[in-house]
Amino acid sequence: HRYVNLFVCKSLSLSLLGGFMFKQWKEKYIVLTVEGSLFVCKDADSPPDQVVVLQSDCHSIVEGKEILDLPRLPPGGRRDCCFALILPQDKFLLLLSDDPDDCRSVWTFSLFMNIALI
Repeated sequence: HRYVNLFVCKSLSLSLLGGFMFKQWKEKYIVLTVEGSLFVCKDADSPPDQVVVLQSDCHSIVEGKEILDLPRLPPGGRRDCCFALILPQDKFLLLLSDDPDDCRSVWTFSLFMNIALI
């Protein structure tokens, strides 16, 4: 396991909305560290494709029920299992879990890191 030397708060597989022209949900491996970084990886053994330092790179976290123009969810996807990290320059990271408790754990950690929840 690649992240054994980090202080990991939570690691899980989530779907991430991605793509340049054609947006689609893709399964990604997410690592949330105690230091407040979120690593987005292809799988548990891959290096991060994206790193979000929550205290400096994330303006807020929005729950799925608060996202007005939420893209079409994949089959079985639920609004209460979705959340968005609002990043600088009008960018966002839209994540979808199979379990609402996974979303809540990120929100709880974000509160601890003093990130605004919307």
